Amino acid sequence: MLRILRALLLVAMLPVGVGCEQVKQLDIPDLPKVDLPNVPLPKNAGNLLLIQTPAGGLELNPASSDAITAVGNCTDLITYCYEPGTRSIDECVEAAPACKTSKPWEEEACCPAACVKAYSEERKQGQEPVAAFEKSFFLEPDCFPGVRSLLEAP
Repeated sequence: MLRILRALLLVAMLPVGVGCEQVKQLDIPDLPKVDLPNVPLPKNAGNLLLIQTPAGGLELNPASSDAITAVGNCTDLITYCYEPGTRSIDECVEAAPACKTSKPWEEEACCPAACVKAYSEERKQGQEPVAAFEKSFFLEPDCFPGVRSLLEAP
């Protein structure tokens, strides 16, 4: 969830990209490696304590691997790839490695073909890159297996 929020904030602050031409030759940079278990934050039963209030708090399980972490990994690929004037959001979405299964959380960071298609459809309808990215991957993430059920879980 934290990755999704970070990616959304990062993308919302970036200028709009330019058109894509050499999509398939694009090298996506490696994602930075983060050693979550050793991040210097307070811990609660092995979870990282992000926010603590008298009414509760927000914790991050560094070992968690589910649809939410997978969509975070996918959008990290795209946002870390994007570089104004060098690589557009369009190019980075198209160049993201495609998921091979319906359980992306069991794979290396990847993006489902359905999400790439949803983004492309938004762009064809005239949406700017950031708006298309936000809608396809965050606001209406039905293209990503398992996300909707986790978001709607009680």
